[in-house]
Amino acid sequence: MKKLVLLINGNLGIEVLNFITSQKEIELIGVIINSANKRSSGYFSRVTTLLLESNQDVPIISYEDVDDNYIRVVEILNNSDYGISALFGHILPRTVIENIDCEIINLHPSLLPIGRGADPIPWSIINQQKQGVTIHIIDSGLDTGGILCQKEFSTNIGMNSGKVYELAAGLLFNELERIFHSWTNNTIRVSNQSEFFGSTHKSKELEDMRIINADEVGTFGEFLRKLQALTFSDGRKPSFIDESGRVWSIDISITLQRDEE
Repeated sequence: MKKLVLLINGNLGIEVLNFITSQKEIELIGVIINSANKRSSGYFSRVTTLLLESNQDVPIISYEDVDDNYIRVVEILNNSDYGISALFGHILPRTVIENIDCEIINLHPSLLPIGRGADPIPWSIINQQKQGVTIHIIDSGLDTGGILCQKEFSTNIGMNSGKVYELAAGLLFNELERIFHSWTNNTIRVSNQSEFFGSTHKSKELEDMRIINADEVGTFGEFLRKLQALTFSDGRKPSFIDESGRVWSIDISITLQRDEE
């Protein structure tokens, strides 16, 4: 029986958890979840309930406890053959990566090497880049490991970051299902990432853009893409500061009136 550990967050993490617990040839030996300040309320309880319902008696570690449980985390990962990171939202410390033998793959919502690091979907909207998903091996770099599969999907100007994120999450799950047995049977081809056309961002970069000033300059298209990029499915929206210093939340809706034939 093959042993596997999960690093999960969000609804995609729950889908992956359900999928893994249904695989008879897989023994789940640990679950690491996003830190409390990043995950949704009740996520720990949700994961606990699902594990109980599937008769899985495995440790659950919240990411903020990783430093305190460093030895335990490395032990769990070293006892595992495989690992899956599903929109986990944290970078595993280099000291962890360099001290484990199991292969961990990451479900990443961009066409790597475009969109390495944080917030790949918003930045792809802002920079008018293609949207897609990548499943790749985690190495000591930031989203630089070998690629198991990639898939591009179409978007339009009426889709904000939240809507694109939902599409990406669904496609990532479908791709994981498709390649899972080839991956765990070591029959899948791994491709190296291109060193060209890559981009990398940190979380603070997008947060610094979230409040828009009255004197901001740009084309209408640039402004529109920025609003779309900053509108998330968790309720986060762009804000505007008027001349008197008041802060306004911005809601934007774009509807296609006519499709050219």
